[in-house]
This record gives sequence, C-alpha cells and structure tokens, in this order.
Amino acid sequence: MVSALAKKAEIKGTKIDPTLFAGLPSSQTGVMVHYFVKGIKEDFDIEFAEKPVSLKPRSTNPFDKKVAGKKRLLTREQKNELLAKTQMSFYEKDIAAGKMTIDHAMFALKDAYERKANFEEMGYVLPAKKTEYPYWVDEISGDQRMDDTFANKI
Repeated sequence: MVSALAKKAEIKGTKIDPTLFAGLPSSQTGVMVHYFVKGIKEDFDIEFAEKPVSLKPRSTNPFDKKVAGKKRLLTREQKNELLAKTQMSFYEKDIAAGKMTIDHAMFALKDAYERKANFEEMGYVLPAKKTEYPYWVDEISGDQRMDDTFANKI
C-alpha cells in the first residue's frame, strides 16, 4: 500500500482514486514520515519546527537546482548565440534563402528576447562582449576579476 501511495498508483482492493495521492511524497520513506508527522499533529498537536528532509519538496528539474545554487546556467557559446538571436540580422540569411518567413523570424526573435529577459530578471547577467562569460549580479565578471588582480600587483 505504501508503495502504491508513493507511485501514485491504484491500491488493489480499494476504490480510492489515485489522483488523491498527488500531494504525497514520491518515496516510501516520505509517505511513512508524512503520515507519522500527520498522526503526531492530530493526536498530540505537536509539530516539527522544520519539516523532515524526506518531506521537503524536491525539484526534478536540474535547471532549478542551478538557479538555487547560483551555478552557471549558460556557457559562453550559449550566451553568445542567445544574444545573437535577439538581433534581426541573425535571421536575414534564412529569410533571404526562403528557409524562414519574416513571421517565423519575428516569433524566434521575440522568443529569444523573452528568454534573455527571464535570465536578467533572476539576476543572471549576459554581457554583450563575446569573450565574457555570463555571471550572477552579486558576482563580478571574470574580466573584472582579472583586471582587479592585475591592478593589485601594480
């Protein structure tokens, strides 16, 4: 039964709708701890100051982990390509060759601009200089770090 609850599967011998299990943890340990914590709360009106680790929601998206840890989200090449796609000149050859319509190019340009804006909203800087790596607002860029190191030696 615990396994079925964790897998959000039908429990044999019951007519319980598996969609009711959506809020439960996805591991057997998590399900057991969930009902342990719930029982303690109902019987004794006692709660943990912090949720047990097995009950904390986990993101399955590696991108979310990178954002939370302020890790690099884009390589320099990806950053340069995204910035290039925000310019109409990126699409001119494909439009002239008939590979893309102007409407498709405008849609792609809008999409690239929105992606760039999303990165900037979360505090991720995409410098225009092709040799610079993207970085978080609270960090300094690699080139600035090099300049500061060099200045300190003079």
